[in-house]
Amino acid sequence: MKQKKNAKTAWRRIGVLGIAGLLAWQAPAMYPGASNTVYGSSAISAQSLQGVKPQNSVSVTAYGAIGNGKTDALASFNQAIKAARNQRKTLYVPPGNYLLSGMLQVTGVQIVGAGAERTVLTSTNPAAGSINLKGKNPELSQLTHVYKNTGRRDGSDNKNSVTVLGASDFAIRDVRIIGAGTAGILVRDGATDGVIAGNVIKSTRADGIHITGGSSRITVENNTVKQTGDDAIAVVSYQKDAAATSDIVIRGNSVGYASKARGISVVGGSSVTIDKNAISNTEMAGIYIAVERHWNTRSVSGVNVSGNKIVNAGTRPTDDHPNVLVFADQGSIDEVRFTGNLISDSVNAGIGVWGDGQIGNIYFTSNQITNPGGSATTFKKGEIHAEGNSGF
Repeated sequence: MKQKKNAKTAWRRIGVLGIAGLLAWQAPAMYPGASNTVYGSSAISAQSLQGVKPQNSVSVTAYGAIGNGKTDALASFNQAIKAARNQRKTLYVPPGNYLLSGMLQVTGVQIVGAGAERTVLTSTNPAAGSINLKGKNPELSQLTHVYKNTGRRDGSDNKNSVTVLGASDFAIRDVRIIGAGTAGILVRDGATDGVIAGNVIKSTRADGIHITGGSSRITVENNTVKQTGDDAIAVVSYQKDAAATSDIVIRGNSVGYASKARGISVVGGSSVTIDKNAISNTEMAGIYIAVERHWNTRSVSGVNVSGNKIVNAGTRPTDDHPNVLVFADQGSIDEVRFTGNLISDSVNAGIGVWGDGQIGNIYFTSNQITNPGGSATTFKKGEIHAEGNSGF
């Protein structure tokens, strides 16, 4: 109850204090990870209010957007996006709290804020607040996107924070996402050649980052994903998809922090690299490689899992997930390699390989298991190749 009261108080302060109050007051509680150094002085200069406008850009304020936390700016954003596209310029969003009553359609435009601590986009419609990236070279960076209220989870992409719809050469960088009725970032429809980097994603009702629909050649790196309603980062390929999701690199991320399902999962897909991530405190497996009958997903092949730290996974009392789980109840899993991972403090087993599907070659090389809550390893299926491991 106290948390809800604080959230209401936060929105009341933003509305009353306006832009100066927003910039001076927001951050630590409402936007985790925000730097306090931004608020080092009580005096806010005109330059700091405006921020530094990028070269070759247009400002959303030139089209009537007001970042006072009270005025709907959706129509102004739509006009500004159209103008930026026609002029082949970046769209700049100065410091402020801009209310959006509906979804943004961003086709081939780069939207850049003044920093996640200072530029805030607030979706006021819990059923339709997604920022949709389309076309070639769309980008979202240096801002925060938050829902004033989130609706119940029902699978609607309209409730995502950001949805990438078949875009190519896209980027989502240094964006703070707080709350979404579905996913934080969802990539689908064969999107290609994308970068999702340096973002903070928290309190989504579904996955934090979800890549599906035959999307390929995407790098997900140096993100922090916490307290998600489902997996923190997921690569998924359904049988209904035109192609498998492939050539995905998941590197240097920090995920978990009381997330309600898996930390990093590959549920159907090929050529996936999971490298040097930190995964902790997830209700189900920290790393999950699987083919699932319930969701009718495709087979898995060519997954390399190396240099990760997986700590305290499988905390849900009703499940038996180990820190690392390879599972198939249909299709096949083959050529999955675990190398140099540190697996510690599991609630259940350290590593598990099981299921009624076909499980082929699974390689474990130079991994370390410490302090497992159950057996160190539970291998019930597959061609297991183990060499140079510790604690097995």
